Amino acid sequence: MKKITYLIVAAALIFSSCEDFLNVDPLTQKTSANFPQTADDAKQMMAGIYTTMSNEQRLTDMAHLFVCEVASDDKLGGGGVNDLKAQAYEALMSSDPEMLGHTWEATYEGIHRANFAIENLSLLSDNVVSPALKNQYKGEAMFLRAFFYFRLATLFGEVPLKITTAPADLPGSPADKVYAQIASDLKSAIELLPNVPYASTEEGRVTRWAAQALMARVWLFYTGFYQQTSLPLVEGGSVSKQDVVTWLGNCITSSGHSLVGDFHELWPYTNSVTIGEYGYIQDYMTTTGKSLKYASDKGARNPETLFALKFSNFADWDIRRGYGNMFQLYFALRGLQNLNNTFPFAGGWGQANSIPKGLVDQWKADEPNDVRLWASVIDIPVELPNYAKGQWDFVLESQYWGKKYNGVSGRDPNDGKLKNDYSVIMYGNKDNNQLSHGDDLVFIRFADVLLMMSELTEDAQYMNRVRNRAGLGDVAYSLANIQKERRYELAFEGLRWNDMRRWGAAYAKAALETQVGTPVYNFGQPAVFNGLNPLGYSARYDQTKGFFPIPESQIKLSNGQLEQVQGFRGGEGRYPGWGS
Repeated sequence: MKKITYLIVAAALIFSSCEDFLNVDPLTQKTSANFPQTADDAKQMMAGIYTTMSNEQRLTDMAHLFVCEVASDDKLGGGGVNDLKAQAYEALMSSDPEMLGHTWEATYEGIHRANFAIENLSLLSDNVVSPALKNQYKGEAMFLRAFFYFRLATLFGEVPLKITTAPADLPGSPADKVYAQIASDLKSAIELLPNVPYASTEEGRVTRWAAQALMARVWLFYTGFYQQTSLPLVEGGSVSKQDVVTWLGNCITSSGHSLVGDFHELWPYTNSVTIGEYGYIQDYMTTTGKSLKYASDKGARNPETLFALKFSNFADWDIRRGYGNMFQLYFALRGLQNLNNTFPFAGGWGQANSIPKGLVDQWKADEPNDVRLWASVIDIPVELPNYAKGQWDFVLESQYWGKKYNGVSGRDPNDGKLKNDYSVIMYGNKDNNQLSHGDDLVFIRFADVLLMMSELTEDAQYMNRVRNRAGLGDVAYSLANIQKERRYELAFEGLRWNDMRRWGAAYAKAALETQVGTPVYNFGQPAVFNGLNPLGYSARYDQTKGFFPIPESQIKLSNGQLEQVQGFRGGEGRYPGWGS
């Protein structure tokens, strides 16, 4: 975690014309008529695009990653009885007409800002911004537009394709057109972004290597889900499997990215403030003889991170609330119990981080010696015997909890008291359960690059690099083996849902059905979870194909051009609420 290194000025983000009867230039407001003009303007313009990702995760239970976590078979849509969104994602249903309204608006805001940058960068003189830097900025903007559209396309299916800032009411575009734009933007980004090792780039910014990796992710989803052999391009032609393999090979050999030494070092519970008191890690280090250190400790740059949402040390109750990692609040153990009961993990709102017992059982059966299991999962009775179940009308609570994006507390050496997050001690963050957390939200890491390369080439060497890091032996390549490896390496990182879908409806439905019959606690009392949709997972997946409803307000604003997603038309698929 590092402090934000570029200024975000609200006025710089107001891209509207401003004129009065005197027709003078506006002096107090930056508008599309006078912005950008300077190098600082260009920097602010680019920062404004990135900022929309912070804005999106501020309302976390509407955020893309949150939806993907709950919809998959990795998490249960728990929380309180009034946390209808989480339960609706679990049921592949809708909680209300505007369930994903914030995500839609924030993502299109990001697209608009990217469009603005792409249109206006060329207007800047080379004396103001060098051609090389303009190319870099344009590459970043094109990557981010593709990143935003990929999120929209996987959430909603056919969405309006808007690639200019001109106002327009647009219908949803067919998938092949949306993905062609995504592919063309990423191809341009790969060509425009500097061909330098990641360590020579500014941390937090998009790189060529991130663009190559995202192209692979998009290619795998599009060709798998839509049963195609290549990815179309707007300008004609297509992106072939060999194209993607070539780009990924370049990323692997030239980016400078690498796997960190031990899987545990990816996660903040190994930070230098907390690690000395965390019994699980102390036992692990004693058994293995290793000495661990969080890869991002004290602001260090994680060599495994290709693209992440960075946060700052300045989160506060105003617009700066989005500067903190809100997932670490939502995914934190429920109830804000005494930190001594949950150490090293912090307390929070406890949504969408309960793990079905079936996943743990299958993981043990598949890989009984896999250190990633307990590096990723809290066995609550074993690790946290004083944790109290059933806090705040908690439903769908399991014995297992995710570690990766749970906030991590730390003890202040000055007063001996536990703080809501170790960052209070390491960085001076506010000691507040909602504002303290600031670890990176990682979207792409190098292990994923290696696993995608194995899947594309059917060559086990890349998969086995990942397995060997976890202390596991080599296995032969097979689709079943890569499916297992992706699930266990990348568990709880928001990737499982779209992996399930791209491997086919039969795979997705079978995976979803494994959640039926899992033991849970409702209000602290033992129960059995049999799903929240009376139709069952498979029937509901057949109706929706795993997409979620477009906000009704957006359909109205489109003047009839947008159509609701199948399975949600005419109020179909409305979740009635807990116990209904």
